[in-house]
Amino acid sequence: MPEADRGRDTFAVLPGTPHIRPCTGAHMAMTALSFAAATPRYLSDLIRHACTEATGIPAAHLPDAPLRRSTDQPGQYLSPLTSRLAGRLGRAARDLAADITAVLRNQPHLTDAQVTGPGFVAVTPVPSMRAALAQLVADAPAAFLLDLAVPGVAHQPGPPPDGWALSDLAHARDSGQLRDWARADARRRIAAAADPATAPAAAAALTRQPPADWRDVPQDNTATEAAQLLTVIGEAAARVAACRSAADQVRPQETTGPDLPARPSPHAPGAWARATAANPAFALRYAHAHAHTAVHHWAAQLGLRRLGTRRRHTADEVAALTTPAAEALLGTLFDGPAALRAAARRHQPHILVRYLESLAAAYHEWWESHSVLPGHEGTADTHTTTVAARLDLCAAAAGVLRAGLLLIGVSAPTRL
Repeated sequence: MPEADRGRDTFAVLPGTPHIRPCTGAHMAMTALSFAAATPRYLSDLIRHACTEATGIPAAHLPDAPLRRSTDQPGQYLSPLTSRLAGRLGRAARDLAADITAVLRNQPHLTDAQVTGPGFVAVTPVPSMRAALAQLVADAPAAFLLDLAVPGVAHQPGPPPDGWALSDLAHARDSGQLRDWARADARRRIAAAADPATAPAAAAALTRQPPADWRDVPQDNTATEAAQLLTVIGEAAARVAACRSAADQVRPQETTGPDLPARPSPHAPGAWARATAANPAFALRYAHAHAHTAVHHWAAQLGLRRLGTRRRHTADEVAALTTPAAEALLGTLFDGPAALRAAARRHQPHILVRYLESLAAAYHEWWESHSVLPGHEGTADTHTTTVAARLDLCAAAAGVLRAGLLLIGVSAPTRL
């Protein structure tokens, strides 16, 4: 485990669980948990300590190997730990993975552990743990995305991390400098969010950010090309456009998608000027506004509220949160901390932008495939607690979208 990860709580345990001492480093207790969420850190530590049992290598000495969700099996997560360790041990990755999965099959938190591909360890948490991720993320989305111990992370009052303030893009001399400033802003915030020393302050800053509306176009300022561009497309679109491409320097006419110039100009803004799904900035902000409105307005009008972490899910609620579309959304949420770390490690804000786009798409696909709210838009599901559990998933998506948008300097409107 990397030095920066030592000392963090490794179990994400929800209220109502018998007391379990948080485990750190090589001292993780393999105790059966009655009410835990399948977070990336939790599953990673299960695999790491199974590896310790199988190989004798202390968990603190194992390489970092973030999990990713399987694209073929909903609810399954893959670890590349064995491929990063096999050469060091002089063993085939699949043989090493077989030893680790043999240990993992004794874990009551998993329904399956197997070897896949060239030697990935594939684990499938029990459905209740997968569903509990929605509760946990909904209650502490910024802390989850920043990979802090959740729930109950202390959002201490205090100043944000150094470099948190955003540049005034209207003062850039042209669209090129605007792009540079926006990318630098995103890099500073992402770095602060991924650094264990500054992540708590970053989470607090994200949580304290006041609600926003859609208006982000400066008034009466067209003195520079940058100011003209902001007048045409708005600050949100300018920042997303700046951060969406991998390269710092882009070629003329380069695009990041259909009619999406990598460096839009006032005279050729492309789809960045449209308030439609063709504009990624609009699509991201709309997804957040939709999910937030579902929880705080539509549900409230129907006398409903989300479940939260007040209790564990019933069987019906677990079933509602483990349908294929719900599993896809939970899996995309699961990928968030790894996407943020990758964006910070590679100094590439586009990794976070593309992750947020995948989260927005998964949210809309889930919403459109379910009767999330009874009585809303003709839906018919009247099982109140099932709806409350689904509202947790809405709130989780909204919270992570909001935190991710703020990290790239984009406000997250709360009303449609």
